[in-house]
Amino acid sequence: MGTTQLAATLFQLQQLDLELDRLIAEQQALTTALQGNAVIRKLRAESRIAEQQLQAGLQAQKEAEWTLDELNNRLRTLEQRLYNGTVSNPKELYAMQQEAQHLRAQQSRQEEMTLEMMDATEALQEHARQRSDALRRAEEEWERGSASSIARRDELEQKREELQEKRARFTADLDPELLKRYESLRRTKQGRAISRVEQNSCQWCRVLLTPSELQRVRTSNTLQTCSNCGRILYYDRQ
Repeated sequence: MGTTQLAATLFQLQQLDLELDRLIAEQQALTTALQGNAVIRKLRAESRIAEQQLQAGLQAQKEAEWTLDELNNRLRTLEQRLYNGTVSNPKELYAMQQEAQHLRAQQSRQEEMTLEMMDATEALQEHARQRSDALRRAEEEWERGSASSIARRDELEQKREELQEKRARFTADLDPELLKRYESLRRTKQGRAISRVEQNSCQWCRVLLTPSELQRVRTSNTLQTCSNCGRILYYDRQ
């Protein structure tokens, strides 16, 4: 492959890469826009917090119910002993009556606490439901309004894959060292490693080439670079 043809090939590769850059930038902008809805982010956070509070409330209610069940069982067992005639010692009976009285007081307080827990949990469930419904409505509205953006994002993804396949075929026969040099220049030259010669000037930096520089670009067996911006020069003979 001659030098001029090689420069032309690199220039075509650059056009492919610039189109890929444009597609990827648009994809990223769309993705950010689709994920960056401030209202939805706020509603998601509120819904997550409401669900966490509900789970904590449900756990507290369960613990209160377990404590009440334990008190009920203890009191039931104690009352069975009190009234089944198996205990006849007055002191022991008195002690058991005192314990039963104490357990009934605990039972009464625990019942009130459990009812309060149940009311609180019911309020938390309603709050979580409201937050979840608000989030669902906002997401549905967002999806309806974002349908065109989602379709465009998917279209861009398909085009990007096609361009990447084309690029892979395009670079298959290029010398690895030359490709490495080209990609290094792209990273340091704002994505443009190759500059076309137009009206005897470097298209990128607009510096006028000397007659000897123009002659080398047209006839040299090695790729020539712009003495000002350092990009590889491509002279289109057409």
